Amino acid sequence: MAGGVATTLLFVLGFGLAVADIIAPASIPFTEKPESQAPLVEPERSEQEINIVSLGDSLTRGTGDETGQGYVRRAVAQLSKEQTKPVKLVNNLAINGQRADQLVERLKQQSVGNTLKQANVIFLTIGGNDLFQSARDDQMSNNPLNAESLKAKVEKGTNDAIQVLNQIREWNESALIVYVGLYNPFSDLKEMHQDGNEVVQQWNDTMFNTINKDANMIMIPTQDLFERNIGKYLSSDHFHPNGIGYEAIATRVVQSIK
Repeated sequence: MAGGVATTLLFVLGFGLAVADIIAPASIPFTEKPESQAPLVEPERSEQEINIVSLGDSLTRGTGDETGQGYVRRAVAQLSKEQTKPVKLVNNLAINGQRADQLVERLKQQSVGNTLKQANVIFLTIGGNDLFQSARDDQMSNNPLNAESLKAKVEKGTNDAIQVLNQIREWNESALIVYVGLYNPFSDLKEMHQDGNEVVQQWNDTMFNTINKDANMIMIPTQDLFERNIGKYLSSDHFHPNGIGYEAIATRVVQSIK
């Protein structure tokens, strides 16, 4: 009995620290320094090379990867080996802890828009913070997980995420937008397996229905990658991927766009 209580306390502590990384961006450093903002003068985009801009949350920053590369730099490295044209990461604009509604506001900035205009490929992750903040609140307050609260987060969060996609397209009419779908990092926990999987599926289905309407947007599924590989693919914070997990995401991204 005492061992079970100790295990539970350790999990709750670890869970709180993990999600604090995501929800409170000021609480942890970037995995790497953000690249400098692009100049306000819009440069010409070359179709003779692949120019990538990435934005979103801590998954696009690469949090949890011991090498700091995340899926973005791993995908760039893989593409560089397979493409005959040069592959360049123009800028990684992702911010730890960013929610979809916050990204909506950030996309109103001219400097962000000018950076997006340089890209012919745009990587995006967003939604994990929107969806799992209520789970974190429930865990930290010792309240039972509220499935209805999670479902409510889906409706609000996907509305904001769809607005993000629309704003990116307004800044850049022709770039390939690659949205990396959500996975349930808590699928190995009894109290979060069914409800967590259901809301993640609901989120991904909603996003796919929008992305599917634009021939130059694609969605990269990740739930199936992590469903049976939580122990293998997650970092010690039990939320972010580790290097192996990010490599799996990067490989799927490259397979989808090459």
